[in-house]
This record gives sequence, structure tokens and C-alpha cells, in this order.
Amino acid sequence: MANRDLAGPAVTAKLGSHPIHPMLIPFPIAFLVAAFACDLVYLYAPTEFWARAAFWLLGAGIAMAALAAVAGLTDFLGNARIRALSDAWQHMIGNVVAVLLTLISFGLRYRYGAADAIMPWGVLLSGAVVVLLLFTGWKGGDLVYHDRVGVQPDEPTYRVPTEARMVKRRP
Repeated sequence: MANRDLAGPAVTAKLGSHPIHPMLIPFPIAFLVAAFACDLVYLYAPTEFWARAAFWLLGAGIAMAALAAVAGLTDFLGNARIRALSDAWQHMIGNVVAVLLTLISFGLRYRYGAADAIMPWGVLLSGAVVVLLLFTGWKGGDLVYHDRVGVQPDEPTYRVPTEARMVKRRP
């Protein structure tokens, strides 16, 4: 099979040949999962620290999700082949819903206090976001590994080490 046959729909938002969206997504995922973990710990050990940690993690998750969304939306709008994929729509819509739920959770905590908003809505919203992230992560994986979105057509599947890139070992 020729390398061209391995190519998928090209992404628009990239640095050099590296897609930006997959570089950014680990941050909101980590922040939002950690916020849910802090909510659960708060239920077991209700101290203000865990409530505030969840609040700030939600804020950081929203900020980083916005950056990842800009890159993802640029890719989505920049290539009709990507927009034609059902997985791309499910990935995008699921992530929009996850961010909206996160915004609601953040707003409740801001309005009523970080600790007072955890039960019941804060923890329920955080849990729902984590479930959505599992689904949208699965769909994102399908986009790359099945639909080959962003896979470069002219890149070899392996790289032969050159002398300049090899680690020099002392005798």
C-alpha cells in the first residue's frame, strides 16, 4: 500500500506538520477529571481545600477547552472531508455539551460557593462531564485511527536513525 493510501483528511490548525488540537486536549481532560476527583474526595473529607481545588480546576479546564476548541473547530471548518464524518460531529457536539455542563457547574460554584454547590449538582455535573469525555475521547480516537484525520500522506511509517540523531555512546 502506498503512503498516499494511508492519508486521511488534512487538518488546518497545525504547527509545521503537527496538528495543534491533539497537543491541547490533554489539559482540559486532566483538569476536568481532576475536578471530579476533588468533588469525590470532598464528599469523603469535606474540607474547603477540595472544594476550592475543584473550582479552580473547572476554571482551568474551561480555559484550556476553549483553546482546544478553537483548534478543533478550525480543523472541522477547514476541511469538508472532516465535516462529512459522523464521528467528527459526535466528537464536536459531545465536547460542546461537556463544556456547557462545566460552565454551569462553574457558575453554580461561583454563585453559591465552591463547597455549597458540590452537593448534589456539582458532583453530578462533574461526573456527567467525565462520562462525556470518555465518549468524545473514543470518537476522537476513531477520527485518528479509523478515519485517519490529520495523518500525513508523505510521512514514512518509521524513521531510519541518521548519524546526527543517534545517541553517541562512549566506548
